[in-house]
Amino acid sequence: MPPSPLPYTFCFLSFEGPDLYAQAGGLSVRITQLATHLAQEGYEAHLFFVGDPEQPGREERVDGRLTLHRWCQWISAYHPGGVYAGEDEKLQDFADSLPPFLIDEIIRPALNAGRLPVIMAEEWHTADTLIRLHDQLSAEGLRARCLLLWNANNTMSFHRVDWARLPQAATLTAVSRYMKHIMWDWGVNPLVIPNGIPERLLTPVSKERIQNLRDALALSDQSTLLFKVGRFDPAKRWLMAIDTAARLKAQGVHVAFVLSGGVESHGHEVFERARSQGLSTHHISGSPSSWDELLLTLTDAPATDIYNLDYTLTEEMLQGLYAASDAVLANSGHEPFGLVGLEAMAAGGIVFTGTTGEEYATGGGAFALDTDTPAEIVTPLLHLHAHPAEARARRSAARRKAADFTWDRVSDVLFRKLNDLAVQQGLLTFSPDHTLMPTPRVQDVVIYTVVHQPRRLRLPAEPLSTDEPTAVIEKALFDDDMNERYFRKVAASSYWPATERFLRLVDEGLKLSIGFSLSFIEQAERWDSALLDRFRTLVQHENVELVAVEPTHSFVLLWDLPFFIERMREIRNQLEATFGERPVVADTTEMMMSDGIYHALEQAGFRAGLVDGRSWVLDWRQPTYVYHHGTGQLKLLARHYTLSDDVGYRFSNRGWEGWPLMADDYAQWIANSPGNVAVLGWDFETFGEHHSPESGIFDFLDALPRAIHDVGLSFATPSEALTRHGDDSYDLPLSPFPSTWAGSGGLEFFLGNAAQQAVHMLMIQTYQKARLTGKERWIDLATWLAQSDNLHLIQWYGRYGSEAEVSAYFTPDEWWSLGPDGIIWELQQVYKHVIAALDAELPSSPSRQQHEGDGTGILAPHTALRKPPRTPSPPERR
Repeated sequence: MPPSPLPYTFCFLSFEGPDLYAQAGGLSVRITQLATHLAQEGYEAHLFFVGDPEQPGREERVDGRLTLHRWCQWISAYHPGGVYAGEDEKLQDFADSLPPFLIDEIIRPALNAGRLPVIMAEEWHTADTLIRLHDQLSAEGLRARCLLLWNANNTMSFHRVDWARLPQAATLTAVSRYMKHIMWDWGVNPLVIPNGIPERLLTPVSKERIQNLRDALALSDQSTLLFKVGRFDPAKRWLMAIDTAARLKAQGVHVAFVLSGGVESHGHEVFERARSQGLSTHHISGSPSSWDELLLTLTDAPATDIYNLDYTLTEEMLQGLYAASDAVLANSGHEPFGLVGLEAMAAGGIVFTGTTGEEYATGGGAFALDTDTPAEIVTPLLHLHAHPAEARARRSAARRKAADFTWDRVSDVLFRKLNDLAVQQGLLTFSPDHTLMPTPRVQDVVIYTVVHQPRRLRLPAEPLSTDEPTAVIEKALFDDDMNERYFRKVAASSYWPATERFLRLVDEGLKLSIGFSLSFIEQAERWDSALLDRFRTLVQHENVELVAVEPTHSFVLLWDLPFFIERMREIRNQLEATFGERPVVADTTEMMMSDGIYHALEQAGFRAGLVDGRSWVLDWRQPTYVYHHGTGQLKLLARHYTLSDDVGYRFSNRGWEGWPLMADDYAQWIANSPGNVAVLGWDFETFGEHHSPESGIFDFLDALPRAIHDVGLSFATPSEALTRHGDDSYDLPLSPFPSTWAGSGGLEFFLGNAAQQAVHMLMIQTYQKARLTGKERWIDLATWLAQSDNLHLIQWYGRYGSEAEVSAYFTPDEWWSLGPDGIIWELQQVYKHVIAALDAELPSSPSRQQHEGDGTGILAPHTALRKPPRTPSPPERR
C-alpha cells in the first residue's frame, strides 16, 4: 500500500456480491473481500451488485467507507432463485440505469471533492454497462478524469462481449497469466491483477478442531479424508475426483470424501459415476450456520464413502475442512485462478491444483497436475501418508506461499498498476520529492484570437518594369479590388459584430488577447478606419492584451532569422504606435515554432511566445502548462489544439459527435483538463465568418463567460498566466523542424504538393535576390510575396479531403476562371516576373536585360508544360 491513501474513490460493478442471494461462485468472494479491504485501508468504496430483494437498497459498512448498492431489486423480487435468475432482464436494467446514477451520485461528487474515480467492473455481465458509462462520461466531458477497468475472472460468455468497443472504453485486466493468454485469442492484452485472500485466512486452524472433524467422520490415522468444493461443472473435473476416491478404496485405503457442489445437472453424472465405481453416498441437507452445527450433521450421518453437503459452507467451515483433509482437490481442467486452492493453502491444506498453471502452485506449496489421471493424485498422497514429516513441511510451505496473495500484497500490485494508468492519463503526477500527487486541474483560461487578411496576388500575372514607382509595381502584383471586396465582406460578417460582442464581454469580465497582422492593419486603414478605431478601443481595455504577430504572415522566419528578429522588434513599435499598447507576447506566422524560432523571439526581447500544442511537439506533456526551451528564459504558452479546434473547426459540423456544442459542456471539458492554464487559440473570423450567426456561434460566445465561472475557472491574459504559473515552467525540447497550427501541425500543409514546393522555391529566390539588390522597396515587396497564404491557397492542388476543401474555400473566386492548372501557372509567373525584373536592380548588373520568364512548367523548373488555357474548372465548393 502507498504510505498514505491516494485520493481514489472506488466503484465495483458486479452481478455477484455479499448477499446469499448474490453468491454463485468465487466472484462474490473476490469482489466483497477486495471492496472491504480497500475500505479498511481508508478508501471510499462502493459495491454495486444484484442484491437480495428483501435487503435495503443501500447499506453502509466499515464505518461508512464501504457502501453496498443492491441493484435490480425490483427484478429480483420476481426471481427469488438467485442472482442469475432473470439474467437478461437484469443485464438490461443494469446497463440502462447504473451509468447515469454513477455519474450523478458518485463520480461527479468525487471529482468536485478532488478525488479520482476508479470504476472496476467484473465479468461479462458488466461489459455493456462499462461501455455505456464510457460513452456517457465522454459526452459530459468527464471520461478523461476517471479510470475505468474491466476484469475477466473466467471465459464464460466471452462471445457476448463487444471486443471492439470494450478495450476502447476501459483498461482490461485478468486474474492470471492463464487468462491473459486466453484473452490474446480475442485480440486483447490485459494487465494481470491476481485474486487475493484476507489475511485472517492465514490464522492456523487448531489441532483440536481438526481432530473433532476427523472424529465426527470416524476416521483413524490411516484413513484418508478428501475434500472438494465448487460448482458441478465438468471443467472442475469432478469425475477425476470420484475416480481418485475409488482408486484409493480399491487399494485398501479407508476413504471419506466430503464434497459440496451446486445445483447444476452435472451433479447427477458425478453421483452416478460414484455408484458405478462402488462408492456409497449420503446427502446431507439442512442449514448449519456454525462449525459445531456442521460437526453435528456429520456425526449424525451414517458411515459412507461420500458425504455430499447440500448447503452453503461458511468461511469457518471451509477453513476447518481444508486443514483437516489429507487432500483438497482443486483439480480443475480449466481454472482461471483457483481461489479454492489458494484458500486451502492458507489453511495449511495439501492441495492438488489443475493443469492451468496457477501462479501460487509453485515452490512446493501445492501439487500442480499435468493430466487427468487419478494416479497423479493417488501416488503422492500415499507417499505423504508414509512420510508425515514431509506432509507437515508441505502444509507449512503452502501457508507461506498463500501469504504472498493476501489482499495486502495484491493491493500493492493493484495500486502499482492504477498509479501507472493514472500517470499515463494525466490524473497523477510526481511532486518535486518524487511522490505521487493528484495532477492539478486547469485554473485559468487564456483566449487568443488573431486578425489577419492576406494581400492577395493579381492573377493573371502582369509584366513588371523596375522603372515604375513602387505604387505601380504593387498594383501589378496585388489585386486591391479583390482584397477590398473580401475585407469588406469579412468586416460585415465577422469583424464588426464580433468586436462589438467582445467589447461587451470584456466589460463583463471576459479576458482576451488579440494579435493583428500588418496586412490587416494596412487594409483597415485604407478601407474602414472606423473599424480600426473600434479595435483600438478593444485593445485598450484593461481585460485585453495585445500580441505581436509576424507582420506580413510570411515565411521569412524559415529563411532569415536575423531579419525575422528585426521585423519582430519593429512590429512592437508599430503596434504601440497604432494601438497605444506595447506587446510582450509574440505569435508567429501560423504559430510556427522551432528551436531556431524560439531563440530568435528571445533575442527580439519578448517575454513569451505561442506554440501549437500538438502531440508530436509535446510528446507526453500536456498543453496546459507553461514551458521554456532548454536554458532559454522565453516562456511558451501552448495552444490547446483539441479544445481550440472544437470551436474553431468543428463547431458547426453536424456530423461531429460533440455537436451541438454548448458553452457549459465546453467549460466542463476545460475544467476536466489536467494542468494549470488552457490556451484557446482561434482565428478572429471564427465568429461570424467561419461559423455563421445561424450556427449559434455568437450565442455560444455570449454564454461562455458564465459557463467558465460556473465550473470554477478564471479568465486570464497571457501576461497574467505567466505571472501566476511562469515560475513553474517546464522544459520543452523543440525540434529544428517547425510546427504550426495549420493542417496536421507540420509544414506539409504548406509544402505538401509539387505546386506548393515550386512556389516556395520561387519565394525564396525572390527574397534572396531582393536582398542582393540591397534596396528597401524590393526587400519589402519580396517579404509581402512571402506570405504563407500564397501556399495555403493552393494546398488543394492534387489533393482531396477536408483540408483541401478548406484551402479551396479560401481560394479567391476570381481565380477559378483560370482553372486549377492556370492558377498554379499564373502564380508562378508572378514570382518569375519579379525575379527577372530584379536583374536590373543588382549592383553588379545595372543594365541587365529584362525579360518576362522562360516559359518553364508550373510544378518545377525542369518540368515542361504548355501554358494552360484559361477555362474555368473549380473544385466543388462546400
